[in-house]
Amino acid sequence: MIVKKYTTSLYAEALHALYKRIPRDHSKFSTIQEDHYQKVAGDIGEEVVMKVVEQLTLPYKFYAFHNISIYNESLFQMDILIITPYYALIFEVKNIKGEIMFTDQQLIRTLPSKEISSFDNPILQVEDYEYQLKHVFQTNNIPLPIYGAIVFAFSSSIIKVPPKNKTILFRRGIKSYLRNIQIGPRMLTDTQLEHVKDFLLKANTDFQSFPITKHYGIDPTSIRGGVECIHCGLIGMKKLSRNWFCPRCKVYHRTAHENALKDYFLVFKNTMTNQDCQQFLKLNNKHEATRILRNSMLMKSGQSRNRKYSMPFHK
Repeated sequence: MIVKKYTTSLYAEALHALYKRIPRDHSKFSTIQEDHYQKVAGDIGEEVVMKVVEQLTLPYKFYAFHNISIYNESLFQMDILIITPYYALIFEVKNIKGEIMFTDQQLIRTLPSKEISSFDNPILQVEDYEYQLKHVFQTNNIPLPIYGAIVFAFSSSIIKVPPKNKTILFRRGIKSYLRNIQIGPRMLTDTQLEHVKDFLLKANTDFQSFPITKHYGIDPTSIRGGVECIHCGLIGMKKLSRNWFCPRCKVYHRTAHENALKDYFLVFKNTMTNQDCQQFLKLNNKHEATRILRNSMLMKSGQSRNRKYSMPFHK
C-alpha cells in the first residue's frame, strides 16, 4: 500500500524557479543548470520506479513511502522506503544513462561520445541511510532489519562491473526481487506495523532551504523579477487594469501573478512588503500591489506600513 505517493518536491520547484530567473551570464548559472537537470532526471526516475511499486503485491502487508525525510544526526531523505512485518527496504533511485563503473567513492559515467562524468557513489548514500534509519528504529524500539538497494530506472544505464557488496536492480526487476527476498522471523504484528507507518509519516520533515538563493549563496537582487506567461514562458507580462498581458504571444491572463508570488518566496525572500511586490512583479503603483497581496495564499503580519506577507508551504 502506498502511504506517501510520488510528488515533486518544493525543492525541485524552487530549483526550477531559480533556473528560470537567474541570468544566463551569472557566475553560478552553470551550477544551477546542472543541478536542475540532475533533479529533473532524478524525479523522472523516481516517478517510474514508484509506478512499479504501486503495482506490487506481496503475500504480507507492506507500506511504501516516496521521498521521506527524517532527522537523526541530520535530515536524511530516502527516495523510496518500504516497511513490512519482516524488514524495511530503502531504494536509492538513479536515472543515469551511459556506461557506469563504481569506484570506492564515486560513480563514473561514460557516454557513447566518450564524455566522462562523476557522481557521488550511491552505495555510500544508501549505506548511510541504512545506518541513520537503524538508529531511528533502535531509539524508538522498532526491531525491523534494514536492507538497501540501488535501482536504475532505465535500461540506458549500462553497469560495466556490478559491485559485490550491494544489490543493484533495474526497474523491471523490482517485483521479482521483492517476491523472492529471503525473509526472517516476523518482527511486527499488523497493528505494530500500522504504528510504525504512522510514526514515520509524523516524523517526515520536508527539506526546505528557502529562499533557495541563500542555499546557493546568490545575491537575490541578481535574480530577474517579473510575471511569467504560462503559455510562452516570457518573464515580463504587463499589468493592465484587470488582466496580465503577454507582449510576445498576445495572451491575457487574470491570475498570472500567482505563480510569480510563489517564485518570489521560494527563490527571493521569506517575506514581502508592498514595495517588494511592486518591484518584483513590475507593477505600476502600490494600489495594484495592495490588491494582489490580499491573495488568500498569503499570511500577513504587522500593521500599516510595517505589514509583511509570507507564504506557507505544504507539500
